[in-house]
Amino acid sequence: MINLDFTLFLQVINFLLILIIGKKLIYDPVIGTIERRDSRIKELQKSAAEMLKEVERLKSEYEEKMLNVKKEISEYQNKIRQEAINEATEKVSKVKSELDKKVEDARKQIEIEKEKAKVELEAEAKKLSEMILDKIIKVA
Repeated sequence: MINLDFTLFLQVINFLLILIIGKKLIYDPVIGTIERRDSRIKELQKSAAEMLKEVERLKSEYEEKMLNVKKEISEYQNKIRQEAINEATEKVSKVKSELDKKVEDARKQIEIEKEKAKVELEAEAKKLSEMILDKIIKVA
C-alpha cells in the first residue's frame, strides 16, 4: 500500500519549486528568445518583401527608360539620316545647277565662237573669191 507521509509533501513542494525555478530560469528565457527570433524573422521577411517590390519597381522604371532611350536614339538616327539626305539632295541640286549653267555658258561661248568663225570664214571666202576673180580677170 502507498504510504502518505511528510516526505511526499516535501517531494511535491520540491517538484513545484523546481518547476517554478525552471520556468523562470529556462522556459521563459527560451520562449522569449524564440518569440524575439520569430519576430525578427517576420520583420526580415517583411523587409525582404518590400525590397523585392522596390526592385520590381526599379526594374520597371529601368525598362521604361531603356525603351525611351532606344526610341530617342531611333528618332535621332532618323533625323540625322533625313538631314544627310536633304543636305546631299541640296548639294546635288546645287552642283547640277552649276553644271547646267557651265554647259549653257559653254554652249553660248561655242555659239559666239561659231558666229565669229562664220564671219571670219565669210570674210576669208570673200577675199579668196576676189583673189580668184582677179586672177581670172588677169588671165583673160
